[in-house]
Amino acid sequence: MALYKYIATRPGKPPEEVVIDGDNEKEALAKLRRRGMIPVRFLGMDDAAGKHLWRGGKPDVFEFTRQLSPLLSANIQLEQALAIISDGSVEKVQKDFVNSLRQGLHEGKKLSEMVRSYGSLFPGYYANLIESGEETGCLPEVTKELYKFMQESKELKSFIVSSSIYPIVIFCVVLVVSVVLFTVFVPHFSQIFADMGKELPGSMQILNNVGSVLGVLWWLLPLLGIGGWFVGKHCLGEAEWKKKVGGFLIKIPVVGRIIVDLEICRYLRTLAILIGNHVEIIRTVRIAGKVVSNPVIAAGFEGIDRRLKGGEKLSATLKDNKFLPRSAASMLRVGEESGQVGEMLDNISGNLEADTRQKIKRALSLFEPLVIILLAVIVLGVVVAIFVAMMEINSVSSGGGQV
Repeated sequence: MALYKYIATRPGKPPEEVVIDGDNEKEALAKLRRRGMIPVRFLGMDDAAGKHLWRGGKPDVFEFTRQLSPLLSANIQLEQALAIISDGSVEKVQKDFVNSLRQGLHEGKKLSEMVRSYGSLFPGYYANLIESGEETGCLPEVTKELYKFMQESKELKSFIVSSSIYPIVIFCVVLVVSVVLFTVFVPHFSQIFADMGKELPGSMQILNNVGSVLGVLWWLLPLLGIGGWFVGKHCLGEAEWKKKVGGFLIKIPVVGRIIVDLEICRYLRTLAILIGNHVEIIRTVRIAGKVVSNPVIAAGFEGIDRRLKGGEKLSATLKDNKFLPRSAASMLRVGEESGQVGEMLDNISGNLEADTRQKIKRALSLFEPLVIILLAVIVLGVVVAIFVAMMEINSVSSGGGQV
């Protein structure tokens, strides 16, 4: 679906800029005329999912949610709230995006329906949570919780990025130094032996071989990785390929546990938001299951709705899940007994997120010295090999003088 922009007028009113969505220009014009508006000039069109990402033309969903939440909490109607956000938008892309939502409301569409029409622009859980708020009449509360959820997720991502900058810089330096040593310095030193007509010592031959391999692998490995990704996805199918990749990622030491914890945090936080806003439990677990992106982890939550229909409690259905912390089911059972399931789920996810931050911090703290040690070992190996080679040169020169 695309957005079509017109200068249009109503009888007795001045022309105004109108943004309207449609599958084609003919449909957009028909919608415009049904509103009693006469098109004066066509201004162009945009993709409904946003402009090219590399141009920075993507609407800011987080900023939109941040502005929408307090307006709805102040009992302002959705259409009026969107009008206020549109008037305050400075960037044209953001303004057009909000105006398209306003036009959709005028056409009788639900906000959740329009969110889904934007595809990957919104997070996968966004439309489901908005829809639950529309159906239960708790849209302001759901939007507030949704903003809180997105804010915490953004802070966690920022923490991961900022904590990773220094280790990544160190790793890149190690990589560059290693490549330069083996592809430039070692071959140059080996050429000295060739010019002297001497056979390379064993240590230098090893370094030369390593340099030759690195000279090929630095461009071959990325190509093989990209090619393997597309071939695997084509041969296995997208669903099976995602399952294989997801299973591989969670098996990586340390990193796998962090990935699992992040997915579980998202799942529990979604449960907390929906249950806290009185969404029916069967629907809640179905929506929450969709926010887990790793197929292997998501499979661990399949069938929970059927067990709940059979009379089991939520804590009992989650008790045997191997991805959840052992204490989660016990804490949830206490929440069920006290009638505070939503609050307990929020506490569990908060504690798990704090633990995950610590794991990330420790992993990165461990990564830094390991990379430095790796660089020291590489440099030491090259220096020792060159030292041995120089000793052999001196030995040959001394032997020649005695003869």
